[in-house]
Amino acid sequence: MRRELKQFGELNAEDFQRHPVWIGCRTADYGKPWYEDTDEETFRPFTGALPVDQNEGMLLVRVVIELKDGSRYPGFITPGSGLGAQQPQIFVDDRRFGFWGGMVGITERAQQELYAALEKGPDAIFPLRFFANPGLATGIVEGEVDGFYKKSRDGIHVSFVRDCGKQADGGSTRAGWYQMSARSSRGYPQPESEFEYLSIVYGEPCFHCGTFERQIAPFRFKKSVGAPSGFTQLNWVYDTFFVPPAILEEITKAGITGFSPGPAVYHHTGEECADRVQLLIPTVVACVETSRLPTVTCRPGNEEVVALRATFAKQEPLSQKHVFSPELQEHFRKQSEKIAAIPYCGRVKYHPPTSLALIPDRLTAAPDLFRTSEWFGSGGSAFRLTLASERFANLVRERRWKGLEFHSASQRGCSERRST
Repeated sequence: MRRELKQFGELNAEDFQRHPVWIGCRTADYGKPWYEDTDEETFRPFTGALPVDQNEGMLLVRVVIELKDGSRYPGFITPGSGLGAQQPQIFVDDRRFGFWGGMVGITERAQQELYAALEKGPDAIFPLRFFANPGLATGIVEGEVDGFYKKSRDGIHVSFVRDCGKQADGGSTRAGWYQMSARSSRGYPQPESEFEYLSIVYGEPCFHCGTFERQIAPFRFKKSVGAPSGFTQLNWVYDTFFVPPAILEEITKAGITGFSPGPAVYHHTGEECADRVQLLIPTVVACVETSRLPTVTCRPGNEEVVALRATFAKQEPLSQKHVFSPELQEHFRKQSEKIAAIPYCGRVKYHPPTSLALIPDRLTAAPDLFRTSEWFGSGGSAFRLTLASERFANLVRERRWKGLEFHSASQRGCSERRST
């Protein structure tokens, strides 16, 4: 019997109605026939006896979320102590929102989108409480949320945006363009060893920074993890989307512009995947306001290297017991020589913005779907942002297609990168 497998970002309220507890496959299924079909974000229904021990693996447990005004919504948590472990998530219609933002925090835009989805202000939402049926799992399965949480070096901070009608820059939360991203990634492009896929799929890729000239071949999949029910994405590849043929046909009938279909293939056989096609988005537009975004130049001793060296200089030197063995030092030396022999391309990337601003004059002739000419990422990761028109975003919401998230992009002000 084939297990039902779902990626974290694809889970919805209906899934938790059918199965109140889900477990991470990589924490519970080593050696099982389906293990190789999974990654760190793959979950399956827990089929053992309840309540499940919280130490059984990575668990997602159904909860009821009760807002301050008494209204209730479905959601889920991970049993544990403190919100950083529990990370409660709330479902509002077909969307999901979280309250724990880690070191980055929850952006003002995401907070405002929750207010809009609930049609409530923060005074009607917080503090909210959540609780699970105690018969589902051991451990702490209840708690309270006072706002949106961010972790920093000096502790945990709780806050929320009070103005739910405007963005921080004064623009409307209903912009004409949206940054489009996948809710989760499924599998890795093949062959994944030492990122070999780069030289197969892309023309003139840079193995230092990850940028490339163009896509020249289909992406290769390891094997099928069940037919996708909506939009999906591969790990490491943040500007490429795959859809079932039926959805592609509906997008075409709706008159959406800026895309064409492309095949996806299975790596070991070379056969074309029948259950998914790539949504090729060839148009590239230089439209992102980047004046305040940190840069990463593909060159020796670039901005990230300088920052790392400065960080290491402030740290205590390693004690004798922490010095690497001669064998490991030799391995690092050879790896450094290998990396140094790779040519640099000189391209500039930007650290991804937490608040995106576009240059409106450059969008007048843009199709419904396009990618930015500006590159984003860190280290060896590089991708272009995918932008979608309001027409396309509304189509996805009306048809209730799964797998995509849309964040409104401002057409005024500056892009910002907020960190700790």
